[in-house]
Amino acid sequence: MEQIGLAIIGSTGAIGDRHIEAISQLTTCRLVGLNARKQGPLKEQAARLNVKAYPTLSDALNDSEVDAVVIATPHPSHKEITIESLESGKHVLVEKPIGVTPSEADEMVAAARKYNLKLSVLFNNRFRSESIKMKELVDSGCIGEIYRATVSSGMFRTQDYYNQLPWRGTWGLEGGGALLNQGIHAIDLFISLLGLPHAVFGQIRTLKHSIEVEDYASALLEYNDGFLATLHCDTVQAPQRQRMEIYGNQGAIIMDDWNLSLHTLKTPLQDFMDNTPGMFASPEVDEEKFVIGEIKNTHTPAIDDFCRAIIENRDPMITGEEGAKAQELVAAIILSGCTGNRISLPVNRNAYDDLLANLTKSGRLP
Repeated sequence: MEQIGLAIIGSTGAIGDRHIEAISQLTTCRLVGLNARKQGPLKEQAARLNVKAYPTLSDALNDSEVDAVVIATPHPSHKEITIESLESGKHVLVEKPIGVTPSEADEMVAAARKYNLKLSVLFNNRFRSESIKMKELVDSGCIGEIYRATVSSGMFRTQDYYNQLPWRGTWGLEGGGALLNQGIHAIDLFISLLGLPHAVFGQIRTLKHSIEVEDYASALLEYNDGFLATLHCDTVQAPQRQRMEIYGNQGAIIMDDWNLSLHTLKTPLQDFMDNTPGMFASPEVDEEKFVIGEIKNTHTPAIDDFCRAIIENRDPMITGEEGAKAQELVAAIILSGCTGNRISLPVNRNAYDDLLANLTKSGRLP
């Protein structure tokens, strides 16, 4: 099989080793070289792996052995690196989130289209076995017409986490907090199952940290087919917990800290509600718990899909357009939370860019 030559941009950062490990397990690609801002750690890393050390991004992009770049830098730099890479003829796999704003995502997607190159966003949780099973269950229609759903990503970060890097926790550089950086994985997975809502009403707060951005956010999501969903993300919660619930007329799919179960009603909900006597009667439910093998490094199938998309000349599982949807929803929630208004999707780009400029200037939530 053809192998795609990859260069990792930002290889010495927090996520770089995950990419390196994943690439080493694949036959669809090979690691050609690495680029990072800190030259000492970069040279040591490249020597250890017996690959090229690129002092600058241009050095990586000018290497004919590099077919594609994997961007593992903080997301404030994603747009600039992505567009420069696409202009140099390289395919791009970029870590989540795709950028800081929907406007940035638009520019990145437009560049990929202009140069007819692959742009993918690395939301590795979509490649978890549990996520794939949830998608199969939703698509099968086994729980009937969906009328309610909820997603909660309760996480915890110390103040030191934000103090370690100057861009964290700021509107001007990070562009958001619990929603855009931490909760974005849960938001993307939720969107992959149910799609984007048509409108949101959000509330955001800086609850416990000394930062500019939100560490607590909740929203009501309205869908065109009539059902409602709730969303919550924070970085102030202990114990931490990830939970997703999807309710339909014939049952429910529940994921609790990646423990997945299917709940099937013996009588459809509406039928039971309309025709069963007794004020406190409740439908009988059968529960099936799934024992699902864990994938140790979900970056592996994500990078493999990206490389196969190049080899097979097809769209990757998560295109730039698809990967930008989570950022679209985050922007809508932030815009709603700051203005107090119900926000329709897609977000007005000018309104959001103006809001972010004002947040950057003030250094705090309204």
